[in-house]
Order: sequence, then C-alpha cells, then structure tokens
Amino acid sequence: MGELKEERRSVAGALRAMGLSVVMFEDLGGRDDDPETAYLDGVARSDIYLGIIADRYGRMLPSGRSPTHEEYLEARRRGLRIAVWVAADHGDRQGNARDFVAELQVFHTTGAYTTVPSLTQSVEERIREIAAEEDAPWVKLDEIVFRARSIEDNGQQVTTTAQTRDRAVANAIQALRPVDHARSSQPVPLTFGDVSGSARVTSVSTRSTSATLQELVITAAVSWSDGRRSQLAASINGVSPEEQVETGLAAGLFGRALPERLGLLARTVDASDPLEDLDALALPHAVYEPVARILIAERLIGAGASEIDVAVGPARAGRRLISVSWVDPRAYSNEQPARRKIEGERERAVASG
Repeated sequence: MGELKEERRSVAGALRAMGLSVVMFEDLGGRDDDPETAYLDGVARSDIYLGIIADRYGRMLPSGRSPTHEEYLEARRRGLRIAVWVAADHGDRQGNARDFVAELQVFHTTGAYTTVPSLTQSVEERIREIAAEEDAPWVKLDEIVFRARSIEDNGQQVTTTAQTRDRAVANAIQALRPVDHARSSQPVPLTFGDVSGSARVTSVSTRSTSATLQELVITAAVSWSDGRRSQLAASINGVSPEEQVETGLAAGLFGRALPERLGLLARTVDASDPLEDLDALALPHAVYEPVARILIAERLIGAGASEIDVAVGPARAGRRLISVSWVDPRAYSNEQPARRKIEGERERAVASG
C-alpha cells in the first residue's frame, strides 16, 4: 500500500469509473475479522484478482508468505480470473519479490508497466477484454466438454442450460436422452467446477434461436462423490491407494515412472494421461486451462480426493508447467487426511495461445 499508493489509487479510480466494485485492503476497516481473515474474505467476494508488483514483497506472515502472496494463492484456489502487472524497473526488487514474480510468470502472462498512466490504460483494456469474454462455466458430461450459460444444482438434480453453434456438440448431447420417457439414461460422468459425480440424463430439450444457434436444457439426476476412499481401494506391495493415485497422475501428466515395487501389478494403477486428447487440439491457453482443470479434477474426485487446486501455465517452447494439489479421501471419519501435491513440466503440451 505504501510503495504502490499512486498506482493503486489510479487503477482503482479507473475501474470504479467503469462500474466495477473494487475491493482493497485499505477499505476493509471497521470489521470484526482479524486482518489475515479480512483480506482473504475480500478475495472470496471477488471475480477478478488484479495484481501489481514492484520491488517490495511485504511483511511475512506465519505461513512464510506475504499477504499479497496469500491473496494470489487464494484467488487461484477459488478459480478467479487473474491479471498481473509487474514494474519494468526492478533494480531494487527484493529476493522474495523476485521469486514471487517468477512464480506468477510461470502460470500467467504478466504485463509490464513503466508509468502510472500506461499501467492504468493497460489494466482498463484488459478488464474490458475479460468483460467481453464469455465467462461461462465449463462442463464435462460423459465425453462432451462445453460451456454452460447456467447450472442449477439442488444436490440431487442438475439442470444445465447451454448454447452452441456446433452441430456435433448438440447432436452428442441430444444422444444422451433416455430412449424411454419412463426411464433415465445410463449413468455417465458429470464434472463442473470442483464437483464430479455420476449423472443419469432425464431430459434434453432443444430450442433453435437462429439458423445456426441452438439452446439446450439438460436435466440429470446426480450422485456426487462423498470424499471417502473406495471400499475396493487396497495397497499394492506396500503402495497405498493414495500413493497409487499420486504416482499414477504424475505418470500420466509428466511421464514419470511408477514405483518399482509395484512390479507386475503396476498395470492395475491408472497411469493414463487425462490431457492427451486436449493437447491434440492445439487450443488457446484461455480455453486449454479451464478444460484441463476439469479433466484433472474429474480424475482426482473419482478417486475420492477433495479441495483440488490445479494451476496450468501457458505453453512456452512446447512445454507447460502444471501444479496439482489435493486432499486425500477419508478412510475413517475421525482421520485428518493429508494434502498431496505434484508439479512438473509437461513436455508433450502443444505450444498455443
């Protein structure tokens, strides 16, 4: 707040003039919450995280990170849109700040600025771009991935509304209709946001709003994962079910070897690549990232994991950094499951966007 006072005032003023509500730490006074809770609550109430980084890192919290760093991680965990600008003149940048900038540049394309007016103009342009983009949730139903206009979930039934100009997508969704009105269709996987489960499509209605645009309303009965370990899960040669999920996902995403002690039973571990088909499409990063998050989350939720955080960096020279963390499923009601994390470069990623 001290080092970037002028930048913060200028950018906040411009954003408020655009009709946006700006949540700033200095405006969070008069609350009962402690400061560490207040600034994270500000992230939770927001749609976009806007970062401006210069030379100073900020005071350390007990976590070993600064409040700004914690805000960023919370924004990433909650799936906010993230846009970051870094001061071009960094001759006096602190070591922790340099490390933070390096972390940001791995997972985001950061902007650079030299003056307050140029920063403000650049932020305005980027926010207008975000506002113009169709910021709709991605959904995976069976093997179909599409953007929804709305999702209504009451815990037992999900109603999804979508618009598409792609005839193949519309036909694939319509093919999930039950063959008999008295029965539901066969169960298929359904994933959106941070939930995944089994869905039985009960109806698909279609309305054509133009010669090429179709609106679909999909209703399905759902059964969500409860975050518990499957009763069929078992250790293999001393490798726990949770370790099998971790090493299998690392093998699929990064080509890492499975533990040797699995021996011939290694083939029973799911080491498939959840992003193989996605890479083949050469999609821009703005599309690749949310779809990759859904595909990885579906794999982990199916194994009982929860609190999943997936960060996908842009492709550079054919490589893409991916970081995934999650909480293990509960085997017993009174146990405290562990949090796991894998991270690495995905060399098979197609450079795009």
